Amino acid sequence: MKIKNLSRLQKKVLDACMDGWFMSGEYTAMFDNHRRSFEADSPLWLYRDIERWYGSHAANHGDSHLLVKCTRVD
Repeated sequence: MKIKNLSRLQKKVLDACMDGWFMSGEYTAMFDNHRRSFEADSPLWLYRDIERWYGSHAANHGDSHLLVKCTRVD
């Protein structure tokens, strides 16, 4: 994955994941009234899972602020 080749939405997700990354564990991603938890052992896994989930909502929420935070450390 090369950062320069990412779309605007993919960069938004990557930035949110990197800002919220602490260490392996459970992470919660939130935007508007949507919330979902993810298990991740690396920032790349976290990015891939959240990018798939957020991408499915991007048509209606692409301009929404995305927050990713660690909710449980393993």
